[in-house]
Amino acid sequence: MKKTVFYLAYFLAPVPPALLYLSSLGWYLDAYSASVALGVFAFVFLSSQFILASRPRFAVEALGLKGLLSFHGTMPLVALLLAGVHRVLKVGLAPGSGKEGLLAAGLGFSEDTVQATLGGAAWWLFAAAVLAAVLLLANTFWMRMEALKRFRAWVYAKLRLDYGRARLAHNLTVAAGLLVLAHAGLASSSDFSRNPVGAAWLLGWFALSLGLYLRYRLRGRGKAAPRGKAAPRDKAASEA
Repeated sequence: MKKTVFYLAYFLAPVPPALLYLSSLGWYLDAYSASVALGVFAFVFLSSQFILASRPRFAVEALGLKGLLSFHGTMPLVALLLAGVHRVLKVGLAPGSGKEGLLAAGLGFSEDTVQATLGGAAWWLFAAAVLAAVLLLANTFWMRMEALKRFRAWVYAKLRLDYGRARLAHNLTVAAGLLVLAHAGLASSSDFSRNPVGAAWLLGWFALSLGLYLRYRLRGRGKAAPRGKAAPRDKAASEA
């Protein structure tokens, strides 16, 4: 039951701000409103990664630590997919090519604006952080592949990495999160003059999520392993 309640709360979290954004647009059901709703869902899910990374007690009790880490490793892919569709609806798959149609050119938005550039940079940073986590940190099902096991061992040996140093690459998510916040804040749909509650909701959710994560980090994520000793097993399976 706890697991069901947790999943319901998690996946419904983006609904209130999405409805606020749709309300500010006049409830038009078109490609633009769909792109805005997808952007809101992607923003909330990406922000919520910081909540999952802080390993809150209610989440651990609902899913178990292993289940929480697995969920934390899966949701970035969902969020990146939603963000990718959001971008395609705006600028298309082939912006600047001269091709027409929603798939090729999207809604005709420019990919060269500051806001679009920030969004694209955030997407690639999150993707890089997820890839780094899969290859260097997380003990997911991917690590059943011998080639990936050998690659991880080679990278650790070649670069003289330990867990702490390898995890620095995963901290790209903080920078990516700030870029996403700037991207969302610069969106016309986030204009405080017409959508103050929706924009404030996203800002508050991001502040809460990042705040929980920073508090968790400042508290040392539990006790760090003594110098020269291996990290605890659950630590090696940490946030993906």
